[in-house]
Amino acid sequence: MIIAYTDKAKDQLKAQEKAMLIQTTGHLWIREEVEGITDLQRQYNEYLDSFRDIICYAAQIYGFYHEIGKLSDNMGELNKQLRENGQGTFAVALTPRRNRIYRDLILGSVEIVNDIRQVCLSKTKMTEKQRIEIVLGIRPKLQVMNKKLQRLSRAVKYTSFSDIWAEIDERARPKANKSDIAKACMRRWKASGKR
Repeated sequence: MIIAYTDKAKDQLKAQEKAMLIQTTGHLWIREEVEGITDLQRQYNEYLDSFRDIICYAAQIYGFYHEIGKLSDNMGELNKQLRENGQGTFAVALTPRRNRIYRDLILGSVEIVNDIRQVCLSKTKMTEKQRIEIVLGIRPKLQVMNKKLQRLSRAVKYTSFSDIWAEIDERARPKANKSDIAKACMRRWKASGKR
């Protein structure tokens, strides 16, 4: 990409030199000179497009490094929570609702690795547009993975076996009837008062 950009920059400079020579000669413009200036403008537009592409790629690469840095920090925090909260690790694995984070992380990481493999290592033919779309799709996936890693760290830190039991028991226990509870309390109060 940088070699192609350098070649376009050299071509652009040569075309500008030709245009400057034409303007300094001071004679009437002929058709060839008009075509030369038009060609210069076209080359300059291509040069600007390639420069914009390089800037976009550089920004995207910086974004990848930033997200990967955050991913590394989040994985370190998760490892710390897994070491310090073995009960929470096991409790999160047992609850179906929280266990979904584990599955989502695994599937998300496989998807990111497949995208990187397809763009960088695969020998399949694809257009530059397809390649750019895949590359630009990796960063949002990294952002989602970072959020899920943070959620998993919090879940491991704050989940206990009592939380699991509360989830299981709550489904089995019937809904409380407040009037029955109040009547039972009144009966116990009257029985205690008669003694």
